[in-house]
Amino acid sequence: MADDPYPGSGDFNALDPTDQRAVAELVVRGKAVKGTVDDLLMRLKRTRCVALLRETGTNRIVAAAAWKTPAATYRRKSFAAATVPIMGFEAAPELGYVVIASEMRGRHLSGGLVDAIVAQITEPTFATTSSNTMRNNLQRSGFTRVGGDWEGKDGVLSLWTISPG
Repeated sequence: MADDPYPGSGDFNALDPTDQRAVAELVVRGKAVKGTVDDLLMRLKRTRCVALLRETGTNRIVAAAAWKTPAATYRRKSFAAATVPIMGFEAAPELGYVVIASEMRGRHLSGGLVDAIVAQITEPTFATTSSNTMRNNLQRSGFTRVGGDWEGKDGVLSLWTISPG
């Protein structure tokens, strides 16, 4: 089928500028982050890696996820909101920005993105989500739900952690 996606992952900075902008636009359009595409481009340049799905035939990026470095204040607030000690995760990266283009949703693609990021994880990492689909993906991929849930801007959030090795 022409729109069957195929995976790829690696360094965001190794993508050409058109693909970098496409990832940022997808993440903003998917409401995985507040802000502008230009603001997000600067944040994406600090990611450790990205996982992408491209549409066969067009090479268009239709899904993305990132292993990113969040602000220290965001990390502390997430652990505090879940009433979990941050010990061991003080500088932890986060799995996030998991987005699927609207016309590709419902095809069970997010799990592959999560798996691609988890394959790269080499240190304690966390994730937060209000999505049942993401909760299932995180659990299946080896993350553990910790602490209590809390009310976020877009729903009830939960905190997930993974420590490789």
